[in-house]
Amino acid sequence: MDKLYAPWRDQYVMSHIKKDHAGACVFCVVFDDQESDEQRYVLYKDADVAILLNLYPYNGGHLLVVPVDHVENLYDLSEAVQNKLMQSSSVSMKIIKKALACEAINFGANIGRVAGAGIPEHVHLHIVPRFSGDTGFLTTVGDTKQISVDLHRVYQTLKPYFENIQL
Repeated sequence: MDKLYAPWRDQYVMSHIKKDHAGACVFCVVFDDQESDEQRYVLYKDADVAILLNLYPYNGGHLLVVPVDHVENLYDLSEAVQNKLMQSSSVSMKIIKKALACEAINFGANIGRVAGAGIPEHVHLHIVPRFSGDTGFLTTVGDTKQISVDLHRVYQTLKPYFENIQL
């Protein structure tokens, strides 16, 4: 597949560095409570982790599980936070399978820029719902992935499922 120049990822990163957050990490500001969780598409947040929608998803419902700790590697996190990331990921997978009726899930992390991390300085996990036929004509013939998703609608669908979870 051809590589697609993706300047919108840079726009995403830069758009989240507000004047009052000059130089701040796009994930760290999720924990600062200066904007509402709905504005940032945060589905769950506690003192250790946040679960949020990816603003530039590979598929509709693409979630990110982010530790509050600003570190580059999973092994730099405490064992308790590592366990919480896995527990949060497991609960999130169960929720998106139920709420979005996905048939499968891709799960993982890109650690470091060379591995494909768009934001390598703050480790995070990806949970991507997969559906039969989510790679079709455009992907196969045109080497282009179309994502037709209204993030606000997906957020409204998922949010009630995350309101009462205990991690």
